[in-house]
Amino acid sequence: MADKRYRIRANRWNTAYMEGFSLSEDGTVTAVHEEEDGTVHHSHTVFLAPVDSAARDSEWGRLTYVSEHAQDTAVYIYALARNEKYLYEGEAEGDLYEFLSDPEVSRETKLRLFRELGAIRSINHKDMLLYELSGRYLYLAVDVIGDGEVSVSDMVIYAAGDNFMQTFPEIYRERNGFFHRFMSVFSSVYNDFQLEIDELPKLLDVDNCPPELLTLYASWLGIDLSGGFLSEQVCRDLVREGYKLSKRKGTRWALARIIEIVLGTEAQILEHNTMRGYLLSDGAQLPPNLKEGGVYDVTILINKPVKETMRHQLLFLLDQFKPIRARLHLIQLNENAETDGNAYLDMNAAIPRAEMPTLDADVSMGGALTLE
Repeated sequence: MADKRYRIRANRWNTAYMEGFSLSEDGTVTAVHEEEDGTVHHSHTVFLAPVDSAARDSEWGRLTYVSEHAQDTAVYIYALARNEKYLYEGEAEGDLYEFLSDPEVSRETKLRLFRELGAIRSINHKDMLLYELSGRYLYLAVDVIGDGEVSVSDMVIYAAGDNFMQTFPEIYRERNGFFHRFMSVFSSVYNDFQLEIDELPKLLDVDNCPPELLTLYASWLGIDLSGGFLSEQVCRDLVREGYKLSKRKGTRWALARIIEIVLGTEAQILEHNTMRGYLLSDGAQLPPNLKEGGVYDVTILINKPVKETMRHQLLFLLDQFKPIRARLHLIQLNENAETDGNAYLDMNAAIPRAEMPTLDADVSMGGALTLE
């Protein structure tokens, strides 16, 4: 049976008291030595709000985290368990976390209090046993010594910490004894495997899976996204709608939807075989560049500037969904057509907006001149 776990995610880091750290969207805290405004941080400390187990004298097992730090930098992790949230039992006005998050109290005073209350400490170890601790609330602090780069993420607290001790006779279950600590090596391996197994469903989540898996998932749906020519968000959108796109491959809808996902704009798709019969039956004239198309030609009008590289990449993607004998032609249109004063305005013509005049410093104006 897997342990009860508490994961320190971005929402808990957001409520923590930080000095000299910044928090990213993925829940990673990174040491900041100098702010953009020139502020220099000489202290790098985090005090987390207490983790509540909801039971007195709760036994804590293990703490793991991922840390990247320079060789000459020390990362201290402090852990403290108490049954009361207050400095003095029964006195609500002495809230321990309020004291730890008070910016007027020095870092040295807070850490000294941590040690006096019985906190344990780990230095540059990404796996920390908490067998010595018992209490309803678990307080954690991160303290960095040194000027190197430091980041801390994926912190997990195991409430029991050992799955194997309950399988042995009671005489062997001495907490924090030699046998307990020896068996914790194997229990830690088991817990790490279990954590990886629990994370497997997230690998199949299109919105949260690693970007490098998107090309593989697209290939399962018959879509070739190799080459890295599309942004991560476009790849996620294509994989998310890959089943619908593959089911309607060879249709006008599939081509239009791909263009909308990749370019973020709608396109006009002109099929020469149907367009020619419709226009000629109405007595209309085809533009010269469309008269040359055959029954297998399809012209796509895009009302957006497209770079030449993106043009080829888009055609590569559309070729996977076009009818087997179709020939695609991309034509990009300017946002507005402009005409001069002697032009006849036909359909789809636009008159450019007049700009306001500007005067330089040497212009003189008479009394009858009015500016609007």
